[in-house]
Amino acid sequence: MFLNIFHWFVHDARTWVTVTAQTHPYWVFPIAFAIAFSESFVGVSFLIPGTILLLTMGGVIGASHIGLFPAVSGAIIGSVLGDWISWWIGYHYHHKIVHSWLFRRFEEQIEKGLHFFHRWGTWAIFIGRFMGPFRATVPLVAGMSELEFWPFMIANAASAVIWAVALLAFPAMAAHYLLT
Repeated sequence: MFLNIFHWFVHDARTWVTVTAQTHPYWVFPIAFAIAFSESFVGVSFLIPGTILLLTMGGVIGASHIGLFPAVSGAIIGSVLGDWISWWIGYHYHHKIVHSWLFRRFEEQIEKGLHFFHRWGTWAIFIGRFMGPFRATVPLVAGMSELEFWPFMIANAASAVIWAVALLAFPAMAAHYLLT
């Protein structure tokens, strides 16, 4: 069953993103938003291969001559919001999260995220965005560690811009270059 679900996420979801972006270009913003949000929101990020989907979307945009700005904007806003909500959960519920039924399955990832955050501090927010296992857990543990809002948001927003551009613009440029 797990393999069937994984196959759907990797193959069928990629196909859906491709077809929808090509046939309905006005859906690019909400699709990029939803993918980036789910990739950044703790708990959901372990289930959805958002990086693969955003890379695919970037290639489709480049091949289809769809505007890149709506996709990048959606990805930035979605990832900032997903990280902010994860930080808020950690900030308000602290270490009770680790023992809750919802996060009990992810104790190891949360512990690794805590170690990573305590080693790098606010830089962990920025660096963690580019490291799959830490992408969603670092904002949670930053909140658990009571990192203040503004230092968190500055690192969150700066990393979201670079992350979204890297995942969408580079594949779009490569696809455009290869097809022209």
